[in-house]
Amino acid sequence: MTLKVLESYQKYFVPAIPRTPTNRYASIILLRETKSYAIFTTEGGEEQDVEEVSAGQSHSEKITRLVMFKRKQVAPERRTGKALLRQYGIFPYAIKDGKVVYGEEALREKDHYADCYLPEGLCTHCPDCLIYGYAAIEGEGARRARLMTDTCFSIRPYQIIQKQIKFNVIDEATHTSGTITEYDYTTPGVFLPAVETTVDLTADEFVYVLGNILRTSRYGKEGTRQGFVRNHILAIAFSDVELFANLEFTQAFYDALVEAGKNLVDDPLTLADLLEHAPSVIQKLTANLTGRLRLVTGDELEAILQDVRELNQDEERLRAFLKNLHEQAVSFAIKVAETEGRG
Repeated sequence: MTLKVLESYQKYFVPAIPRTPTNRYASIILLRETKSYAIFTTEGGEEQDVEEVSAGQSHSEKITRLVMFKRKQVAPERRTGKALLRQYGIFPYAIKDGKVVYGEEALREKDHYADCYLPEGLCTHCPDCLIYGYAAIEGEGARRARLMTDTCFSIRPYQIIQKQIKFNVIDEATHTSGTITEYDYTTPGVFLPAVETTVDLTADEFVYVLGNILRTSRYGKEGTRQGFVRNHILAIAFSDVELFANLEFTQAFYDALVEAGKNLVDDPLTLADLLEHAPSVIQKLTANLTGRLRLVTGDELEAILQDVRELNQDEERLRAFLKNLHEQAVSFAIKVAETEGRG
């Protein structure tokens, strides 16, 4: 069920889920932009996560940057995908006589997978489990993720993009107010360059991952239900090696902006500023790549994104797509289990 627009890129994907690596990398190069106040910290933390690093690749002075750890990026996107599978009836499911059954029929089965959820209820057979991986589960082993990313960093210094906000509560009986809590927030309009690299995915699996990124809008501290983030896709890169680290991406943007005369402390930073420099930044970071590279940008990129949007807007097509994707995953997992003596 590969999208028509991806047919010309088919050689960069695996025809079926592989048992061994083939080094087919498809990297999604993006900017994460906060559109509301957000909190990027570990649960229960009082202050946001920061790190002191070199400002740029050619500007070696140290600055403190806001960081967004890998889990804070990937976990929301996984939850988006799982919710979509639930919405379209993929969960609950069961395996009956080697075939997948859904809904009420699945729930009647003795050994069924009623659902799949993070972190303790992973089913090990669905597209999410086979793409994003899972740690050791009794009787199922473990599976390495076929999607890689790392911590991403803000372009501007942390001190410029954070704000302490106090919240008050009014006592209706006494008509008095008092501070109930104070949080360290990231302000709107903060940019965090990132790369999500998929490895050895089928074209359909790649569409699923790309859809999850485009659909996900809430990142950061989970309990706050805040943190609206817009993901802007800059490019898709097909290669046989990884491209560059998120920190390198941020530092290259910093260098380009400063060398263009931008004051990253006093001047506002806009999406237009970054879109202007993105082509040269990506070109610089990939110029000496030890491997092949096919970069998709401009109209080619927009055609892929539009096809993914149209798929997600068509309920019947999307339901059929997700069902087919899931059955491919289950079939692969069953074969692996039989081969390893777990079937």
